[in-house]
Amino acid sequence: MTAVSPFVAVLATGCIETDDTYSATTSAVSVSAYTSSGCTTAVVLGLSKQIADEISCMNPTSLTRFSPGGNLTFTSNAVLPYLGAPAKTALLKVSANSSIQINSAFRALPQQYLLYRWYQQGRCGIEDAATPGRSNHQSGRALDLQNWGTRISAMRNQGWSHSVPGDDVHFDHTASPDIRGKDILAFQRLWNRNHPNDRISEDGDYGPGTEAALRSAPATGFSIGATCGTQRENTGANILAVDGPDRIAPGAHATYSITVENTGTVAWPATTRLMVAGGTASQLYDAQSWTSPTEVGPINTSILPGARGTIDIEITGPMVTEETPAFTQLTLVADGDDLGTINIAVTITPNGDEGISGEADDMHDDGIEVTGGCNAGGNGSWAAALLPLLLVFRRRRR
Repeated sequence: MTAVSPFVAVLATGCIETDDTYSATTSAVSVSAYTSSGCTTAVVLGLSKQIADEISCMNPTSLTRFSPGGNLTFTSNAVLPYLGAPAKTALLKVSANSSIQINSAFRALPQQYLLYRWYQQGRCGIEDAATPGRSNHQSGRALDLQNWGTRISAMRNQGWSHSVPGDDVHFDHTASPDIRGKDILAFQRLWNRNHPNDRISEDGDYGPGTEAALRSAPATGFSIGATCGTQRENTGANILAVDGPDRIAPGAHATYSITVENTGTVAWPATTRLMVAGGTASQLYDAQSWTSPTEVGPINTSILPGARGTIDIEITGPMVTEETPAFTQLTLVADGDDLGTINIAVTITPNGDEGISGEADDMHDDGIEVTGGCNAGGNGSWAAALLPLLLVFRRRRR
């Protein structure tokens, strides 16, 4: 792994039509940096998780976390696994007896912002997208399923509606509360907590001040996240960003740069090894870089408790003849101890549509009114201080 040199950024204020590249608030890569590169919202997972946690602080049942495993499969790293408590219960009842392949669940404000900007730019295969704040996926009660066609009856039996014209993959749990706007309020609260001298309105509206703050916000999350007693599930490794494709062709090679935070109490030594959980051979095994089908290899650098680093993991798509989700859970192992887990999810597609976003077109917003853009009223301009850049470590083996 090699260290990347620090950089500084110049911050524009006010209502901006162009996208910034770096966050001057933390000298980290900003949300807006990804509007013109890549096609996965997994690059803003860190900030999106903080928003989900903040919503849980405001109301613990508004969003609850679920995990892949058993019959539940994620089709990309962009899936943010949160739903309202009733919707989660209904989902788990379906998955107790049926396989469920999830393309998208809760979608936080930064993720929707990226999808909307990609749609505006004609990028990433997105043919339609709701404006930030209006998407069904910001409601906490929506799912997109890759295997939707064989799960309609089972989902309906647990209260999931399948009634959006032209959006076959989409389901809504209409008995659950619609929390749209809460992710905007959560972001505003997080921003103000980290910028007490450059506050924006905490009104749940997507006004120009909120939009400008979002563009400049660090994609991997603020220094200070949710501070209530409700804690996110701690696996020892908090995944802050996964930069890599949502979809690849059979036999294709791909690299995933995973920004991870050591949330444990002990350092990860350089000899820490990435092993396939359960010791089974991974279908994403890359013969050029992995030690074996059950082991990626050592991380080659020490990451202290509370510190962050970026690990590059290379994969090869299995040879399949139909669209197939592929999922591998990796365990960080040192001296026989499991220190944390890292999940890799990707859809293998033989249909020639690799490289596009794994999240379905977002064509339904229920007409909820959310202000936004340069024509909307709202928050004032702001500026922020520069802080040192986190040193980023990269692991690459060929």
